[in-house]
Parts: sequence; structure tokens; C-alpha cells
Amino acid sequence: MQEIIDACGSMIGLPYDGEPVDQLEHALQCAALAREEHGEAPFVVACLLHDIARAPAVAGLPYDGPDEHHGQAGARWLEPRVGSRVAWLAEQHVPAKRYLVAVNPAYREGLSEVSARTLVGQGGPMSEAEIEAFKANPDWPLAVALREIDDRGKVPGAVVPGLEAYRPELGEVVEARLARRAL
Repeated sequence: MQEIIDACGSMIGLPYDGEPVDQLEHALQCAALAREEHGEAPFVVACLLHDIARAPAVAGLPYDGPDEHHGQAGARWLEPRVGSRVAWLAEQHVPAKRYLVAVNPAYREGLSEVSARTLVGQGGPMSEAEIEAFKANPDWPLAVALREIDDRGKVPGAVVPGLEAYRPELGEVVEARLARRAL
């Protein structure tokens, strides 16, 4: 668990693609919103860690490449630490943006300038086949909820709990992962 906390800590002060908060502030705002609105530990942890691939201690990906977005790189790092469900939810915040743009054209208008710009490199709106594949996972509504929280977790000066406040949720998720490995 300390490795995860240290990775998050490495995000302090890191620019967030021109957004008005740094990477850690964004992660903490998302976790606070998740805790307040959903409460379930795996979801809170997925919201906290959805951009973990941007952390220097993980992959340090400031931008998405043409063949892989930061959600995919983050999921690879997360899966052995927090399990496949949390890793999938974190990974899907990029496809969920693409889904929302495809099914709700007005959603695009509400994206921050940075999110609208990165949408193009991430593939633009999903096709019908991509929508069908995305919705095949029973957790797709949570992926959409994570995305919506991701969009809102960019408030300069927001007062939210610090990283240490999420030890209970992180501990629960890490312990569950270790228990599944032991089987």
C-alpha cells in the first residue's frame, strides 16, 4: 500500500495538461467526490488512482500516445496492486469520455478545453461497436460515473482530505487483492 501512496505523492505539483489544479489535487478531489457520492472503496480508489500513469513513480506519461492512453498504462500498473476491477474502472475513464461524447453530443460542450483537445488523440466519439463492447462490462455505469467525477475534480483551491485520509479504502482494496491471490 505504501508504494501506491508514494506514487500518488510523486504527483504533487505536476502540471495537469493546463488544467487549473495539479495532478495530486485532481486525484484528491476525485476521491473526495467518489467518497461523498458513492462510498464504495473500490470506486473511491479507482477515482483516486485513475491518472496514476502520469506519476513519475509509475510511468510519468504527461500525454497520451497514439497507441496507448494513460488509462491503459495505469491499469497495467494497478492490476497487481489493487485488482482487475479497480484497474478496469481507472482505465475506462478515457473510453467513458468517448462514450459520453458519442451518446450525448451536449457532453462535449461541457468538457474543459484540455479534455476536448485530448479527445481527438484518444479516438474521438465511440463507434456503435465500441459502445456495445464498453457496455458489455457490468461496471460500465461506474466507469461513466468516474468520468463525470473526473470532469468535476478540477476546482482551484478546493478543500478536500489529504492522501493519508484514503488509507482505509486503499487498505481494503489491497487486502482484498492479496486475499484473491492467496486462493
